[in-house]
Amino acid sequence: MKFPIKTIRKSAQITAFPKNSLEVSKLVKFSNKYKFHILPIGGETNRVDGTKPQFEKTILIDFKKMNRIEEVDSDNFIITAQSGTLLKTIQKAANNKKLLFPVNIAPSDKCTIGGNISTNVGGLQTLRYGNIEDHINGLEVVLSDGTILNFLNKLKKDNFGPKLWKLFCGSEGVFGIITRASLKLIPKKKYNSTYLIQTNSLNKSIRLLKFLRNKYFDNLTSFEIIFPIPSSYLFNESTHHFNLIIEIQSNIIGNYKKDLKKYFNLNKFKIDKIEHDKSKSWIWSKREELVYNQIKYNFTEKFDISLPIDKWSVFIKKVNTFVKDNKIFTPYFFGHLGDGNLHCNFKVHPNSKKNCAYLSKFIYDLTIQSEGSVAAEHGLGLKKNYLLKKYKPSENYLFIKKLKKHLDPNSRLGKNKLFQA
Repeated sequence: MKFPIKTIRKSAQITAFPKNSLEVSKLVKFSNKYKFHILPIGGETNRVDGTKPQFEKTILIDFKKMNRIEEVDSDNFIITAQSGTLLKTIQKAANNKKLLFPVNIAPSDKCTIGGNISTNVGGLQTLRYGNIEDHINGLEVVLSDGTILNFLNKLKKDNFGPKLWKLFCGSEGVFGIITRASLKLIPKKKYNSTYLIQTNSLNKSIRLLKFLRNKYFDNLTSFEIIFPIPSSYLFNESTHHFNLIIEIQSNIIGNYKKDLKKYFNLNKFKIDKIEHDKSKSWIWSKREELVYNQIKYNFTEKFDISLPIDKWSVFIKKVNTFVKDNKIFTPYFFGHLGDGNLHCNFKVHPNSKKNCAYLSKFIYDLTIQSEGSVAAEHGLGLKKNYLLKKYKPSENYLFIKKLKKHLDPNSRLGKNKLFQA
């Protein structure tokens, strides 16, 4: 890979499209020689300004051409892919072998696996399968000096030293650039059932989750909650109901449908719809629509938090009191109740920096008081890079800074992402 150096202005912003890890390494070495910052680009869903350029003298490494699945190993249940591969492409490749890559987030046709790993996404099935870090068997990474570290692996057991690749999962690209991944697959279950049900109570929803989790844990893959205000937009009706999306997967004929319907009816949950074909699901399409409605209806102040299940009721009660006392804030809440991840979104009117700062402080302080996380799923990026220092213990913050200094001494990789330089 060669650049016409003489034609590049000192303040130029370059977009490069490498095809393999060696070309990424050459780009990094080039950036060091000519003092460019580096910003990896994936699907640019960009919820926290993770791929927003800050400096004119920046190389944007776009992974569009590193989109190849190298192997689907059905003997070892491993799929190996380049980091620019779309999540949906990986899901389809696994499905073609009657296997499952169980990480699933709403924009699966836009997000790339490298971006998913760098932010350690969770998504719609975290309740059963965990975050993406639980489905990685090894990574290949390019360091800030251009060194290529190959941690790709197919082995279930390999204690030949610590799993160093885990440092790069959730680090948002500030320690190194993920170029390839070995991902774990699992056997696909035969039967799928998705339920859309209504209830009038958050506490009742939580009790239902606990019951289903205890009884069907190995088969309960999703438990989503949609609060009344977003429900009213989504289903075009004035409602005070919570809507729940519950998914069960198993190898048992009938997939517990008779028992579940009996339990729902007995406990006065209204069943609105039941589906069995996830590939053509109206329910899940509505769940995705929920995300886009945030922008459409101006619920633009977003907080991606997680809470212990036993703290949800008190948290929501305090938020309701806050909103009642501060009518400039209108909540638009939904989330993955099964894993505790709540998407707190608000319309702020009038929308000013002062009002938004007041809201942010309230939500973040309340989340920490509730033993939660102020960055559950989307990372910190540039938008939330002040939170690490403010809400993490100083020892943790200083350790991350020292690690960054060691792995990227010239601060070329994603400067100011995750924390302020």
